Amino acid sequence: MEKQCEKEVIGLHKFFEQWFKSEIENDDETYARFENVMNEKFMLIMPTGKVTTREDLLVQIRDGYGFRKNDAIPYRLWVKNIQCCLIEPNLCLVTYEEWGEVLGKTNARLSSALFRKKEDTMNGVEWVHVHEVYIPID
Repeated sequence: MEKQCEKEVIGLHKFFEQWFKSEIENDDETYARFENVMNEKFMLIMPTGKVTTREDLLVQIRDGYGFRKNDAIPYRLWVKNIQCCLIEPNLCLVTYEEWGEVLGKTNARLSSALFRKKEDTMNGVEWVHVHEVYIPID
């Protein structure tokens, strides 16, 4: 399950980068890649402490299509240092760093993510919970 979670973290962030830059189609089939891996009770805790539900996140990401398409400086998003912290029969806890370049400025977050096995998804897992904190950059 560890490799499945690692592939999912990398794959979903690649999806986000392509979605925000409108490098992939804005249709239900393409968007289902994201929607289908979000557990119905998914929760995201942002670095600010704001809690976002699955329903709110689905709307925010859908509405964000092409948001970075016309940036003068190319937008980039990538992950590093993916580590599996705990594996149970159907659950896996992972930490990773999410890095981004937006308008020439680099930002980073440390995230912990809880995954559950779900056979009918791209990588066989679904996102249950994510908690992010900012990584200070000098």
